[in-house]
Amino acid sequence: MTTQLEAGRPDVGPPGDAASGAGRSPVHRHPVDLVRVLLGAAVLGLGFLVAQRGELPTFERDLFQLVNGLPSAVFPLVWVVMQLGNAVAVPGLAAAALVARQVRMARDLLIAGLLAYVTADLVKGVVGRERPGGFAVEVNFPEGPVGGLGFVSGHSAVAAALATAAVPYLSRRTRRVAWVLAWSVALARVYVGAHLPLDVVGGVAVGWAIGSLVHWVFGVPRRELDPHRLGRLLARLGLPVLDVRPAAVEARSSHPFEATTPAGQRLYVKYLEPDRVERDWLYRLYRLLAVRDVKDADAVAPLGQQAEHEAVAAMTARERGVRTPRILLARGDDRGALVVQEFLPGQSLDRLPPGALTPALLAGVWEQVGRLRQARVAHHDLVARSIVVDDGGRPWVVDFGNALTGASDDALAGDVAELMASLVLLVEPGPVVGTALDRLGRDAVAAALPALAPLSLSSPTRALLRSRPERLAALRAEVRARLGLPDPDRPEFAPAGWPARAAVTVGSIGVLVGVPLLAGAGPMAEAVGRGGWRWLGAAVALAVLARTAMAAGALLTVERRIALGRTYGAGMVADSAGLLRGRDGWRRAAARFLERAGVLPDAATAALARFTAGAVVSAVVVAAVTLVLAAVDGRLTGWRTPEALVPAVVVGLGAWGLVLAGQWLALRRSGAAPVRTEFRGDVARALRDLLAVRPSGSDGVPRRRGAQLAWTVTGVFLEAAVLAAALHSVGGEVALLATAGVYGVLHLLWSVVPATAAPGAAEVALLLALTALAAPLGAACAAVVLFRLLTFWLPAATGAGLTTRFEHRSAL
Repeated sequence: MTTQLEAGRPDVGPPGDAASGAGRSPVHRHPVDLVRVLLGAAVLGLGFLVAQRGELPTFERDLFQLVNGLPSAVFPLVWVVMQLGNAVAVPGLAAAALVARQVRMARDLLIAGLLAYVTADLVKGVVGRERPGGFAVEVNFPEGPVGGLGFVSGHSAVAAALATAAVPYLSRRTRRVAWVLAWSVALARVYVGAHLPLDVVGGVAVGWAIGSLVHWVFGVPRRELDPHRLGRLLARLGLPVLDVRPAAVEARSSHPFEATTPAGQRLYVKYLEPDRVERDWLYRLYRLLAVRDVKDADAVAPLGQQAEHEAVAAMTARERGVRTPRILLARGDDRGALVVQEFLPGQSLDRLPPGALTPALLAGVWEQVGRLRQARVAHHDLVARSIVVDDGGRPWVVDFGNALTGASDDALAGDVAELMASLVLLVEPGPVVGTALDRLGRDAVAAALPALAPLSLSSPTRALLRSRPERLAALRAEVRARLGLPDPDRPEFAPAGWPARAAVTVGSIGVLVGVPLLAGAGPMAEAVGRGGWRWLGAAVALAVLARTAMAAGALLTVERRIALGRTYGAGMVADSAGLLRGRDGWRRAAARFLERAGVLPDAATAALARFTAGAVVSAVVVAAVTLVLAAVDGRLTGWRTPEALVPAVVVGLGAWGLVLAGQWLALRRSGAAPVRTEFRGDVARALRDLLAVRPSGSDGVPRRRGAQLAWTVTGVFLEAAVLAAALHSVGGEVALLATAGVYGVLHLLWSVVPATAAPGAAEVALLLALTALAAPLGAACAAVVLFRLLTFWLPAATGAGLTTRFEHRSAL
């Protein structure tokens, strides 16, 4: 049954060039298209690795036979659909788009289709994989044998590229049809015996990536709305109007209009955009991974629900004293929705003339924000254009499309940060921060400090800040100065001096050269030569995952939204500082990163103590569980005296002594007193709190103990898996459980006595443990060097390069 809204839905014209105004549609470029390009390239790369083996996996063979064995009666229909991936279809569909006066669509179809065809042909020549007829598998050829190369499928690439290029110009239902047809072309190529499943998956990935790249290069025009049809829809919904015209305001996720009722009342009408970027699952995943936040959690809900949600949030704010226009209508379904409210004559803050943003006006703005906070309504898009100043000079809060009722403290703090960052582009930081402190108080402004980072802000604010990045830095400095917080850019260390650097460098080179020489050049080269590339690739991937898991565990020690990627990089920077200055250098570098993320100094120290305590508990858990399982499985019965015991100890002690001496010289030159005793006390308290049934929580930081321990346990176990994979890659054969158990014990030692994790001691301890588990000396030496390169040396070297980027000004 057709609803009243469906019967009168306004035409949302294709974002092309014809009926909706040729050439006048604004073009948008979405960074998420680049993410699609990278994902498509990643799928192609994985397929390339599998195809290069020259083998047909069992699963792929079975899947091929399942599709290829379908009845021959469907061949005529399959053949027709398959022509959509033919190169001739590219100019044909582009010409059809031109006939429909969709010039941009025709351009995208032509470029994407031809690029996909050429790229697929190039990939085939590089990979050189046979078609199904070249493998030991029974093939049914409905239209005769097919020769040539198989990976990737050109038909699949062209069909996917055409579907991707056409999607922005189609309705939601037609988009589904386009992708069904694209995948049908891929399955058709398998059905006719022309390609294997991996070939068509790679082809679809190529087409998807190329179509997305075309969208990013040329942009995607926005859809246009027919005002006359919108007026008829309003009349059917009981709100007759005399005139509907586009409103002279900017809107990212809606189509704004002005209207006038027969009684002369002016209305503001928002028609919600069904294709807003916040609904894109890749965009939402990016936001979640980057800053653990999705700006609009309601964006994936049906559009009608979004309209009602916006109305409820606005009415809630209005009832609690926030100055916002009255809502008159909110109605819609999954294909379209609208929100109607009273028209507010005035200017948004970003359109006021210079000098109009007086301290009195700013104070009024923050007063409205304070009322929003009291009502627990997070606006989630509180920028300068969301504040309208009426003819009487009073600020009003508008546009509650992303708002959240019953919001958390983090969401409310995000509003404060967003508005401060937006305002500082219009006025100096002093009045912005001063009036915010006067109206909201110290705690509210301090809570907003962590969100004063680009990734935590909305994309329009980030775009404006790119041309004036110094404004955000000045704002953070002003907030810290007003709150009396130390400058996080202050130099942490004095220059280490050449004796300290020389000692650490000689010790590091000594262990990296000395460990391989323990086995001799011949056995070491032989172990590396017979290693497996797949095991080596697994070790690299596991090392990345292990560090990611540890970074995720670190995020759970603070009540601040910090980007996972930056935390990952900060861990490498801390490793670099720890190499030259020991555990104290690691702690200070990590604490400085947290301070720059908005964490107060004492809270940063407490967070590092909780992280260290979590690492200790995780090492105990991994060691206990794996050793017990290994003992039950009989994997701990082959112990023997380690090979090259005395030379290994000599090499280890020599390198270890040099590194520790260099770290001592660096600390002595800096003149800073070590904080080991105090920090150990913090770790002990955090450990007691972590293991307590009821944590104290007196500092207000939620422990989230289970999640933190889960991530750190995963990280420690993955590090053990890196060691096992590195050993297998060089021909060593030691059980995973035994390797993980021994590594858990060593990790516990390194966490409790950090000096034992320094270069020299760590490598030799691992070497003696592996040879005691009956690993050959050559394989053990190669595995230890590879493991330490992946988990310490390469991250530390990368961290040294990232030091400037992360602004750890240590005056090295």
